[in-house]
Amino acid sequence: MKRTIRFNNFARSAVTGILLFAVASRAFITTDASASAPPKPSPTTPSSSGGAPPPPPPSVLSELLDLTDALGPKVAAFNRRNADRPIRLLAKAEFRNPASQSHKDRIAGAIVREAVGRGDLTRRDGSKKTIIAASSGNTGAAMATIGTQMGYNVTIITNKACSQEKRNNIINAGGKLWMAEELPNLFPDVLTGVHCYMKQEHRISRRYPDRYFSVNQYENMDNMMAHYETTAREIWDQSHRKVSHFVMAASTGGTIMGVGKYLKERRENLRVVLADPHKSNLAGIFETARGDVHRGNAILERVQNHIEEEGGGIQVEGAGKKELTKIMKMDDQVLKYVDEAVAIHDFDAFDACREIERRYGFRIGGSAGLNVCACRRIAERCVDEEGRGGGAVLVTMLCDDGNKYKSKIFNDKWMEANDPRGRRKWQRCPGRGE
Repeated sequence: MKRTIRFNNFARSAVTGILLFAVASRAFITTDASASAPPKPSPTTPSSSGGAPPPPPPSVLSELLDLTDALGPKVAAFNRRNADRPIRLLAKAEFRNPASQSHKDRIAGAIVREAVGRGDLTRRDGSKKTIIAASSGNTGAAMATIGTQMGYNVTIITNKACSQEKRNNIINAGGKLWMAEELPNLFPDVLTGVHCYMKQEHRISRRYPDRYFSVNQYENMDNMMAHYETTAREIWDQSHRKVSHFVMAASTGGTIMGVGKYLKERRENLRVVLADPHKSNLAGIFETARGDVHRGNAILERVQNHIEEEGGGIQVEGAGKKELTKIMKMDDQVLKYVDEAVAIHDFDAFDACREIERRYGFRIGGSAGLNVCACRRIAERCVDEEGRGGGAVLVTMLCDDGNKYKSKIFNDKWMEANDPRGRRKWQRCPGRGE
């Protein structure tokens, strides 16, 4: 049976403070550790503050949704037999955030706020620098929205893997969009032979330091701390301190590292699980760094085989990497707060996105589908474990709005043309031929 979860309206255009963090949203937060289920949402008070520097975040940004039914029949059967100790899936509705419809609202607000406070956004003559950021789309939209509302010019570098919908969002928010594939022609003296958008951001900002402020989201610790100070606290309180697993994909590493740090400081035996696309190297690098060299090498070899057999790179936008980011190497360790990694096929993740729409009536992006798939795998393992007792509470992130992928994930023709699996496993979107 299809269930539709109704959400509250968020401000789409408002003063800077509202855009930074969804203070016009309804959300909930609790400190009642004895409660067993999330309370009903209650309204928060909208803020009308603005100016520079931006205001601090409100007490809560997004709701925590119960998606336990998405864990599949094996977990459902377990829960029927064990109603007193069920396995549950709770997910942060980050796709309803107002600036970018993603969890990147959090880091964009934090990075800009901290940069303003340090004076990093001011040129020597007192004028404002241009904000420049390499992004697969969501950070770009958040930065474009927040930066332009504060009076800054914002330039975003992305590449052809970014969906057309996300490119449009960046432009519509007031940002200038540069495509990495074309950028060496614009800066031949700086970018000849440089096609990685992260390296392009670094090269340009280093060559013109008084013109550009580099967001540098893959190395900027303000990214990680934004999730430590907001996302993680919300998860801890909204789950009534019952969270047993945090499952999350990684691109910059800011979310999984920030949330993982906070939660493990409060529950040492809590499990942090990396959900990794099947063409990403992160899972293999992680296993090797943790001492299982054989398993790590096998994963990396499998990744290379997938790339050679299927062609192309990672299809899930905003998840996975070829190599570690600086945030992932915090304290000279590899993904310090992560306990295990789970590799998920990109198109299995897309299947999950479409299943969530059929079951709940809203769309999520590919990285959120990746997270849901990984949660299902962890939950099924929990069913198989002996002598567990007490069930499990898995928490994950619904990172962004699936309507940004209408031309891809939710387009039957695109799915059929690009799905490399041996047989078509996905179900058509009813009534849609987008």
